[in-house]
Amino acid sequence: MGVLKNFWTARVLIIAGFLLGWNSLSATVGHLSNDLFLFVEGSPVGQDHSWQHFLRELGGDFGAMIAILVLIFAAPVYRTRVTWWVMLILMIGFYAPFWIGIPFDPAYAAPNMSAEINHLMMAIPALIGCFLARRHFSEGELA
Repeated sequence: MGVLKNFWTARVLIIAGFLLGWNSLSATVGHLSNDLFLFVEGSPVGQDHSWQHFLRELGGDFGAMIAILVLIFAAPVYRTRVTWWVMLILMIGFYAPFWIGIPFDPAYAAPNMSAEINHLMMAIPALIGCFLARRHFSEGELA
C-alpha cells in the first residue's frame, strides 16, 4: 500500500489522465474541419463562431491543466489545504462538462459510447490522483 501514499503515484495518475485526454482534444479539432459542426450560415454570430468556442475551450483546458501541474509540482511550502481545494475545483471544472448533459439535456451528452469511455479514461486517473495527493497538501500549513 506504500505506492498509494507516494506523491509520485498521484502525479503520474494526473499526468496520465491529461495525456489520455489527447484523443478528446483531437476529436474536437476534427470537428472544426467538418462543416456539420459549424453554425449555420444564417446564424447571427457567424459561421466561424465555432472557432471562438474551440479556442476558448482550448485556453481554459490548457490553463486548468497547467495550473494543476504547477500545484502538484510546487514546493511543499505551497502545498496547503487551500491549494488542494483549488486543484480539485479546477478538475471538476475541467471534467464536469463531459457529463452535464446527462441530467439536464441528453443533446449535450457525449455523442457515443466510445466518447463516453474516453471521457471516463481521462477523468478517473486524474481524479484518483487528486485524492491520493491530498495527504501531501498540508505540508505547507503553519501549526
